Amino acid sequence: MKLQKITKKRWFWPLVCAVSVVFGWWYLSIVTCAPLGGDDELINLQNYYYITHTTFGQSVLDYLGDLWAQFSLQNGRFRPFSSPPVRGLTSWFLGDLVGYRLYILAWTYADIVLTAWLVGKASRNKKLGIACLCLLPMMFSVWQDSTGNSLYSYGALVQSTLLPALVAGLAVLRWQDTGHKRWAVLAGYCMFQCCATFEIGFTYIVPIFGLAWLYTDKARDALRLSIPALLGECVTLAFNMGARLVNTLRAAGILEGSVSQIEGISPNFDLPAILRTWAMQMSAGFPLNAMLFGKMRPGKIYPVDVLCGVMVAGAAVAALAALDKLPNKKQNLLLFLSGLAMLSAPALLIGLSPKYQQPGQVDWRHGYIPQTVESFGVGLMALAVLVMLLRRARGKSWRPGGRAVLYGLLAVCMAGSVVWQRAATRSAYDQGGRAYTVFGDGVAAGLAADCGDTPVVTDYMIWGGHEVAENAFFLRYGDLDADAHALQVWRTEDHADDEAVYRVGFTLGQGRHYDIAWCGLGHGADPDVLTDVEVWLPAGTFLYDVLYYTTADGEEVRREVYPDKNGTMITLDGEILADSIQLAAH
Repeated sequence: MKLQKITKKRWFWPLVCAVSVVFGWWYLSIVTCAPLGGDDELINLQNYYYITHTTFGQSVLDYLGDLWAQFSLQNGRFRPFSSPPVRGLTSWFLGDLVGYRLYILAWTYADIVLTAWLVGKASRNKKLGIACLCLLPMMFSVWQDSTGNSLYSYGALVQSTLLPALVAGLAVLRWQDTGHKRWAVLAGYCMFQCCATFEIGFTYIVPIFGLAWLYTDKARDALRLSIPALLGECVTLAFNMGARLVNTLRAAGILEGSVSQIEGISPNFDLPAILRTWAMQMSAGFPLNAMLFGKMRPGKIYPVDVLCGVMVAGAAVAALAALDKLPNKKQNLLLFLSGLAMLSAPALLIGLSPKYQQPGQVDWRHGYIPQTVESFGVGLMALAVLVMLLRRARGKSWRPGGRAVLYGLLAVCMAGSVVWQRAATRSAYDQGGRAYTVFGDGVAAGLAADCGDTPVVTDYMIWGGHEVAENAFFLRYGDLDADAHALQVWRTEDHADDEAVYRVGFTLGQGRHYDIAWCGLGHGADPDVLTDVEVWLPAGTFLYDVLYYTTADGEEVRREVYPDKNGTMITLDGEILADSIQLAAH
């Protein structure tokens, strides 16, 4: 009775939404701790360098030129609205790890809000939409291979694909209400943009149909409402097929122009491989899948992890407990099937790709780019299952306090998932993020500014040691056209013992405030002894620290340093062992 009185207060539902959004954002922001991964290790660097070295007018012209190349079928793959584009104003969001990850998170949360709005609209139950809003942040697999997880990488590609599909879903429902054709036109355009961003957009016609059926209660009306969205997809499909045809004619020498390699997105209909890959990819949409298969255990748990878990889970359970109107069985089934379509259909496209059907790629511990939007489907399925359980629980008589105990157990399980994932993510990626950050700060501070034409080797491997990526890193952070190589690769090659080479490295301390970067002149394939060493103490380094290093003759040196709040460059004399340089507390 007390709960019912509280839920009728005007401030209850806005408060639940606010708590869920604030602490859900805080929970998911743990992704900012990880370094760049996957193709981002090259694309992120190149795009940000481009946007910071190009005038606004020229960048707009370049973007329009890229759009013309897509619409005139000059590429084998039709994706004019891919996010971020190769050259576009969104590249400004690639400036640093935190800003980039928050940019991705903003897209993700925009999708969460629109999904909740669409569920509330389709079910004619705003409170069910709020329950969806509160539940969705817990559905993502936060601890995951950051090279393929779209919460970390690929410029929110799949999130920006889902968003126009959600707008299209809202538009067709509005068309049903008003009869105004402009809403049908908006739905058609949104689905065109959705499919022209990433190919998984073609699958979203299925959940749009399901939610339209939920709204109208009739399959025939849902089919009618889906026609504008389907037409938008057909237009995109025509462009796709045209681009592939032109590319095939170029490959055959019938038409002039460069040929795009699109084998990875050409389907392979090996049924066992499809089913195996499909099941693996669907499993990645569930939040704890990777941790369970990887036997991952959380590292150190901080109070903020517990706070996020309690508040996010508390908001979700409060919203569920306060649902006074539950969907009927048919509505709940349609909600579940719509979620199943959002989970399974994008995963099926991955299953058709020969690139991901290879035995080495089928790994139950991780998924690929679409897994983040698949988790939206898992969220709708979970919401439907919880509604079913709520209906059964409310149909039984309980001892006093029995329901409160049940809600408490549900909240504990949800909070445990949040705490586990957040703590495990920090322990898995924090050191990598710190290494990337301090290494980039060191290059930006000028550690390799005097290298000239002398080769540079780096202790931090960029994109598997690829030379283009290594050089892109120095262009991005130091504005240097350096001859850069990864140290691991350099050591496998033949180099004269007297060949000069600069080595740029880093050392992680006992905490973030003791991370340093350094550079020195070495020789040969193993530049372990350095001269002309410079050490960069980045902004935020604690005051009154001690720099330790060992000279080539074995002398251990202890030097007190007093860093400036904006960062300090220190020069060391003599021959120094590179791996001995470290900073510690006074």
